[in-house]
Amino acid sequence: MDPTLTQALAQLRSALPIGLRHARALLQRCAGNPQQAAELYKAELLQVLMEKSGLPHHQARQYLHSAGYDLSRALTALDEARFTLTQRILRHHHQDKPRALDLIAQAIETAEQLPRQYWLDFERLDQLPAALRCFMVIHEWLAFEQWEGFDSALHFHLPQAIAQLRHLQLDALAHTLEQADQRQQHLRQAHADERHVELAIRIQQDPLFDACQTRFNQQRTQLDEQLYAWVERHMAQFPA
Repeated sequence: MDPTLTQALAQLRSALPIGLRHARALLQRCAGNPQQAAELYKAELLQVLMEKSGLPHHQARQYLHSAGYDLSRALTALDEARFTLTQRILRHHHQDKPRALDLIAQAIETAEQLPRQYWLDFERLDQLPAALRCFMVIHEWLAFEQWEGFDSALHFHLPQAIAQLRHLQLDALAHTLEQADQRQQHLRQAHADERHVELAIRIQQDPLFDACQTRFNQQRTQLDEQLYAWVERHMAQFPA
């Protein structure tokens, strides 16, 4: 490679975060002048940012300058200025609602400094504002159910989970959990003399309990949509 071009490339890329191929193309257009190539690249970035953001020229230029003409950093800074943390999560993960809900739960846990001993402290969750309490109780209960299984989840803060499901107006789902819990308790009392493993198998194979679990799995699919909509309706209470 021509030593002059090598020097110009090094000068251009030390001044701006630009890829090698693009830098070469700009230098060819500018007869090897790195200063002209840099100004041309800045103009390109400015046009892209204005189109993506709708910002006027002077504001877009200010964001780019502050970001060292790193377009990704400029867009991130603009997002942070325009949207709350929760809004940004919803915007960036609207096609993956479970992921969005997990990130929002993590944001709440951090913002509220919630104590965790593997699972969150539900007494502390009860002290959260109503919208956050509803979201976090259901999210944590669902996380437990996914990890430990449906039958075990019936012993994990079930009254709180049912109360918040009703608060979310998911009465059918709450009723399913109540029925499953009642059936499990009935079987445990009726077969109290059986060993733990045998009783667990009996519960899992019980037709009525299995029907409850099947209904739960069917109704579970709507829960992410409901929680997502809940966040949108109560955005002001969620992390900024």
